[in-house]
Amino acid sequence: MAGGQSKTENGGSMTKILKTALEFASNGISVVPVATDGSKRPGINSWKEFQERRATPDELLAWFASAEGVGVICGKVSGNLEMLELEGRAVARKMHLDVAEIARNSGLESLWQKLNAGYVETTPSGGLHWLYRIDGEVPGNTKLARRPGENGGIDVLAETRGEGGFVIVAPTNGTCHPSGGAWTLLIGGPSSIPTITREERDALHQLFSMFDEIPKVEYLAEEIKTKPEGPLSPGDDYNAKVSWNQILEPLGWTKLYSTRDGVTAWRRPGKTEGISATTNHGGTDKFYCFTTSSIFDGNTSYSKFAAYTLIEHNGDFRAAAKALRQMGYGESKELQTLNVPDYNPSGVQMHDEEGNVIADSSWIPKEIGDYELEADVQPTMLKREDGNFILYPGKINAIFGESESGKTWVALEAVRQELSAGNTVFYIDFEDSARGILNRLKTLKTPTERFKAFLYANPDSPHTPAISEALMASLAEFRPSLVVVDGVNAAMNLMGLDLEKNKDATAFSQTILRPLRAFGAGILTIDHVTKSKDTRGNYAIGAQAKRADIDGVAVSVAVEQPFGRGIDGALSLTVTKDRPGFVRAICPDAKTLGIANVKTNPDESISLVISGGSVKVSTREQKMQAVSEFLEKAGYEMGRNQLAEELRNNHIGIGNDELKYILDALVSGGFVSHRKDGQKYLYGHQRNFLAFDVKAFGEE
Repeated sequence: MAGGQSKTENGGSMTKILKTALEFASNGISVVPVATDGSKRPGINSWKEFQERRATPDELLAWFASAEGVGVICGKVSGNLEMLELEGRAVARKMHLDVAEIARNSGLESLWQKLNAGYVETTPSGGLHWLYRIDGEVPGNTKLARRPGENGGIDVLAETRGEGGFVIVAPTNGTCHPSGGAWTLLIGGPSSIPTITREERDALHQLFSMFDEIPKVEYLAEEIKTKPEGPLSPGDDYNAKVSWNQILEPLGWTKLYSTRDGVTAWRRPGKTEGISATTNHGGTDKFYCFTTSSIFDGNTSYSKFAAYTLIEHNGDFRAAAKALRQMGYGESKELQTLNVPDYNPSGVQMHDEEGNVIADSSWIPKEIGDYELEADVQPTMLKREDGNFILYPGKINAIFGESESGKTWVALEAVRQELSAGNTVFYIDFEDSARGILNRLKTLKTPTERFKAFLYANPDSPHTPAISEALMASLAEFRPSLVVVDGVNAAMNLMGLDLEKNKDATAFSQTILRPLRAFGAGILTIDHVTKSKDTRGNYAIGAQAKRADIDGVAVSVAVEQPFGRGIDGALSLTVTKDRPGFVRAICPDAKTLGIANVKTNPDESISLVISGGSVKVSTREQKMQAVSEFLEKAGYEMGRNQLAEELRNNHIGIGNDELKYILDALVSGGFVSHRKDGQKYLYGHQRNFLAFDVKAFGEE
């Protein structure tokens, strides 16, 4: 009988085909017979239903008693089974050996060994099949690697069978294949099929996708528009002169391995195994990104110029071309006509250290018409109550004030607004702790589901070039809209820089602050002022260069009304620098930005609202008036605890801490009398307090 025979327990005969089918079925895999006409299709007409259910024992015995081949159905019905096939043409090119080498060099060797110790078989055409289960949903069939075929067609090199896919397995014989060849089991069997995670499955697919030679969707639409009429565009020149190492390694990408065909595998920052992209796939010197967890779009090709444009200019090809030309890339039609190395109106030529004539430099004057006017950047963060914004994107902004002046609360209100708007925020903290900052954000009623977009760092070691690269890679991946640097003085001390030296202040800005803007984020520094109002000037402690490097807005914060747990307060905001000028424009005197009113809510959360005017008649003044009126109405003296209880009984909500502050203020203003009676003070009405009775406080 076809496939050979073995004896069953009851004395009957069992073919190898039937035995294999039953073994697959006993391991939870849906099986159907294979047609014997060489079509490589199922041998039953209604096989589609077995994509949803597995056959019964009676159906299996009826089908496979005389069947010539076994077919399995992939997907959920078979316990999330998937098959990966390397075609015979790819095996002939030894592609499986290249995959093994790349796996060893990319941290995937254990996955590769697990796969090859599970279930492996050969096909009649010389190809290889790997069967494995996925710990998760199985996608549909996928072409992993292809190459241009003859007559304009496409040859598949590697592909998968996923949800609902049909696969012929060993020991199916030659009657089921047009070549007459059989499927042969090399390693394992149905019971040794391994299970891998979805992440491992994706990494496995990426290994094989490295060998795809079909051009990918390319990031070219705008690049084409930027090419000038001259013989060499800045983009083409950049493509020719710059290596992928120079572009990718500063972002934290790791080069893993190069194949015999010149394809190089790369791993994205933050990943410890597997591959994330390739360069030079198909010999095109393009960067092809698999992952969606980076600055680059997944499944997209980039030229070097396109990658530079995305990294440095947020996808603006015209700006990128202009910047590259200023760096000396490209050759314009006009420059070629003038023969720039010999053209010098002054008669003086500048040379570099190697004696080459410098054709272009930022030091060489140009006609003003050569510069393009860019749109002014307007503030888009930290919204005031009237809808105006205070902080500039892509620029260095600053908030400064005395210790406990509330400046961090103002900064955290900007954080809350950005997170609530769906943006990502990066907080570099040299002053507090993660718990302290998160508690404050919770107090400001920041939506807890948005904390996943809040990135936090608490540096405690010196800054190094390696740290800088890792930091830039994180910025490239997460693209925060706002980066807060809390504690400039502490940061400079950590880096061994002198607060009083302009050179060190400039170094801090160039090393830390300016690079943080690379991807368009607004930077907000939090800084301290000196305690002496006479010597503090218009910025924080330290060298003048700290202020000079602010190209956004600098805001001074001062306590207008003290606040604390359960006590409302107010902070005055004053503009001391505004290079773009849009924030000064919303100030009545070009400097008074407004008041940040801090209000404690009944649930003990805090609301911080920035108004454009002066201090509002706050809840505290209203409560001071209420206490004054209550003591007048009572007509007798009482202690603070008794007064607090009486206020509560009369539904006047004032906490003990706030009541102490209110009584002290009323006593100091002459509105309430107090005298010591044993171990406590008694308070009585002296004269009426009216909210914002400024004359009563001695002001003219």
